[in-house]
Amino acid sequence: MYVIIDKILGRVKVTKKEISKQLKEGINLFNRHKNLEAEQVFLQILKKDPDNPEANYYLGLLYTKENLYPKAVYHLKAIIDLNVNFLFTQQCRMILGYIYYKNGSYSEACDFFLQVLDSKMDILQASSAISAVYYNMGDKENALYYAEKAFNMDKYNINARNTYGFLLCDYELDIDKGFDILKDVVRLKPNNPAYLDSLGWAHYKKGNIKDAVENLELAIKFGKNNCPEAREHIKVISNKHKIAINV
Repeated sequence: MYVIIDKILGRVKVTKKEISKQLKEGINLFNRHKNLEAEQVFLQILKKDPDNPEANYYLGLLYTKENLYPKAVYHLKAIIDLNVNFLFTQQCRMILGYIYYKNGSYSEACDFFLQVLDSKMDILQASSAISAVYYNMGDKENALYYAEKAFNMDKYNINARNTYGFLLCDYELDIDKGFDILKDVVRLKPNNPAYLDSLGWAHYKKGNIKDAVENLELAIKFGKNNCPEAREHIKVISNKHKIAINV
């Protein structure tokens, strides 16, 4: 009997060793952007170990990168349900918040970001993210509160500066201050479409229509199909000022 148990335990150890080896292989493929091959490796792992947190996590990341959001949500929520690792759990909540935000499910996004804030982890990132959610929900007070909170936590954080500067201009609270913040942000990251969009909108709020259009066109150029805000902003300017803009 003891011999049989030893053999069973031996097989379990071998399986764990094999899974560890496969995980390394899958992560290596993921880091090399070989998503299809990485996906197959992680799915093989889950056949042997359905609750494997690392395989679920990397599949969640992979599907998020490829905009396969329903699949990503399935694997990321699996990790939260397992509750195996505090850090993993909060990272998954941040990604889930991002996914729901991208899909326009702002209430769900807000819930996940608030859970991260309650955990006292990634407060700056979660504050910036939830500010964007509240902005899209039309909640000016909370959008500004969390943007200012993130900005005051780290005035050198470029995302926090972009969010806060944009809101100062968009809400017309302090356009000159917001413009100066955004001008410096774009100086540091001149090809980032989100930052160019913010600066373009700031130019518009200052009445610099030509500069606004130039920055928004650059945002669309660099962002391709990933900067719908710039397209919306340039459409507003085009309609209001009767400018023909080809983008």
